[in-house]
Amino acid sequence: MYGIAISADGRKFLSQRYSLTAAPQAVELLNDNTTRLYPSAAWNSYNASDNSSDPYTTFVSIDVARIGPDGRYWLVDGGSSGLNGSTKLVGVNLSNDTVDKIYHLDNIITSDSGIDDVRFNAAADVAYLSDTAGALVVLNMTSGTGVRVLVDDPSAVAWFPMVYNGTLVPGYQGADSTLAVGLDQIEVSPDGTWLYYQPCNGGLYKIETSLVDASLTNSTLAATLGDHAIPVALTPSTGGTTIDGDGNIYFSDTNLLAIWKVTPEGRATILVQDDALIWTDLMWVTADKKLWLPASQMRPGADGLMAEGPNNIFTFPIDAGPSPIDHA
Repeated sequence: MYGIAISADGRKFLSQRYSLTAAPQAVELLNDNTTRLYPSAAWNSYNASDNSSDPYTTFVSIDVARIGPDGRYWLVDGGSSGLNGSTKLVGVNLSNDTVDKIYHLDNIITSDSGIDDVRFNAAADVAYLSDTAGALVVLNMTSGTGVRVLVDDPSAVAWFPMVYNGTLVPGYQGADSTLAVGLDQIEVSPDGTWLYYQPCNGGLYKIETSLVDASLTNSTLAATLGDHAIPVALTPSTGGTTIDGDGNIYFSDTNLLAIWKVTPEGRATILVQDDALIWTDLMWVTADKKLWLPASQMRPGADGLMAEGPNNIFTFPIDAGPSPIDHA
């Protein structure tokens, strides 16, 4: 388990990806502490060794799952390189627990893309998706068309390997490789004015959303969007982020096993440190001013990142509720 999302009426959803024995799973956590596959067993049934598995209608590799400002449960399926239909953004209607929106991203991404996270600008009907190859995907949710921007921009590429508990995280390309992950974490300011983003090794930037949105139809702007990037804070090697209603962004520090708070002005402080906060990932802010902290238990293994149980979800009191435009 590496992510939690909580609906306005209190329904809790968990997502997981890093498992050696089970298919990607999205589940609803029920009141009796049991789970059910969500939105259905069929959507969680993909099997790479079964030719009948349809990547268009199953989750291949869930990277993030969250409630959007429209109240839907949105899941980013990072898919598998070369597998048509596998990389997609899927929206589930919580009123009837059925998928009613699917955006396939094959025509926007490249062969080395790693679509990992999503945030929304509901006013412009735009979704922003991070691409860990060092880029940002801007998606027009009305037309389904999109553009890939910030490609290889210095603000978007990984400039240092990720760090866990004082150790460089090993990569997947051999014994001496390290894990360097490009643009991953993204947040939108509560007033919708700024898009914040960073690679996993840290280094937070922001760009005006009006410019990002305009890149959908302005190819010149799309090609030069990085010229408008403004540095905000030197953040740590990061597992995940979230934002509150005051515009403070919270970062999970994979090295110190801590949570950082960065104000809109860029002032960075450590909010809490605890050795139990192992690779905290997809955090959540609720109306009762709690920061939910799912400790994914990812840590360096013999071949890159591995996950070990048990999974824990912690809460920590903060001074604000959720951003009014982040989730319903």
